[in-house]
Amino acid sequence: MKVKKGRVVGVLLASVALATAACGSNSGSGTSSGGKTTITIWNDALAASSSTVPEAKSFLTKGVALFEKQNPDINVKIIPEPFAASTSFDTLLRSAELAQTTPDIGQLYVGGQVLQNSNYLVALNHYLPKSYYDSLSGWQFVTSKFQTGGSIYAVPYGAGYYYAVYYNKALFKKAGITGPMPTTWSGLLALGKKIKAKGITPFEFGEKEGYMGAWTQDALISGLVGDKGVLAMYNGKKSLDSPTLTQPYTAWHDMFASGLTNSSAPSLSYTTAIADFAAGQAAMTITAQFYDTQFENGLGKNNVGMFPVPTLPGSEYPRVLSGGPNNSYVIFKTSTHIADDVKLIEFLTSPAVQEMSVNELGQLPNNVSFTPSAAFQAQQPLLTAQYKYINVDHYALGEAFDNIMPGTICSYWYQTNSAVFGGTLSPSSAASSMQSQMKNYLATAASG
Repeated sequence: MKVKKGRVVGVLLASVALATAACGSNSGSGTSSGGKTTITIWNDALAASSSTVPEAKSFLTKGVALFEKQNPDINVKIIPEPFAASTSFDTLLRSAELAQTTPDIGQLYVGGQVLQNSNYLVALNHYLPKSYYDSLSGWQFVTSKFQTGGSIYAVPYGAGYYYAVYYNKALFKKAGITGPMPTTWSGLLALGKKIKAKGITPFEFGEKEGYMGAWTQDALISGLVGDKGVLAMYNGKKSLDSPTLTQPYTAWHDMFASGLTNSSAPSLSYTTAIADFAAGQAAMTITAQFYDTQFENGLGKNNVGMFPVPTLPGSEYPRVLSGGPNNSYVIFKTSTHIADDVKLIEFLTSPAVQEMSVNELGQLPNNVSFTPSAAFQAQQPLLTAQYKYINVDHYALGEAFDNIMPGTICSYWYQTNSAVFGGTLSPSSAASSMQSQMKNYLATAASG
């Protein structure tokens, strides 16, 4: 069972027509014929194409073409798949694993989706040169028990997405807001009240599905306890029925109860809220980099800014960005060309190919050598700002709660987020029910 990430489900629904049904006879490990090796690779809809990039122009299609040109003895067959956060992909993955018809290479999400399928994946420790390992960040989230030194089951690609407050610079100017931007949750609410006093809607949210609450609370949880705190909950060493959840739940409800959001927020879809913010209907929203292009196209490249989601009192990490690596390449045990598979993955995660993906995926490369050029800074002002928070201001980086927790827990969490936000469920009741769900999950996992 995999982690269903609210942060990327949004990208799916923006381009749902691109998600295909199960691959049927197209699945299966690569073969060799006529002295030429064929590698099959599942292509997640997020990487296959976006709402603005046709599949033929995708970075992955281009990257594979370059690889084949440099390696004429290898043919790569890209196989479309359902979006990796969908139940359709869940069904495909499970059936293909059991039938041993998985391709050579797949694309899975770091964290739970990788580790919960590790029995079907090749451990890569002995296949990855140290120089290559050192060239990328994010390995801990594809390693057994989320710890360095364990079995490595995937190669992370892309620095991922980090949750932030996005703001309309023109509306800030109209409201007389000049900065500095708030770093505490109470400061964020105070900012919202100043903006509302000027007759401007402070925040645009759509919490029907519970995803915008997940993005916000991911950041608040990372600030409170960091990865080690979430891992303690994942391992059953810490209860979910604790301030680690009740404080973020309460903060999320307070945002709505204070009258700082659009009145329709509890029943509005997040996709509509994102579109409304991009159309200039509110001063702020909270999301991550997968909507950078939509915001820049709607508001103007130089009229949208971002700053990290402020943290709650008592946070162990008061300056934090939550989110982190998102996608990864895995090699299934059914493959008979592991060395060639590794060669392809190394190529697809190279700086040149990752930089080709920036416009399409809206994320920084996770190559440690990457620095924004002057051209990059001009073309990607929001990603440049994110780079500064990470590499200049040295914000702590936290993996999101729903990247680490099991998929069933995340799905339930999204439901509670929506109910708590609108006031039909109390924070304490939500946290208690989350702990009950987690206890059931751990008991089932322990029994095999």
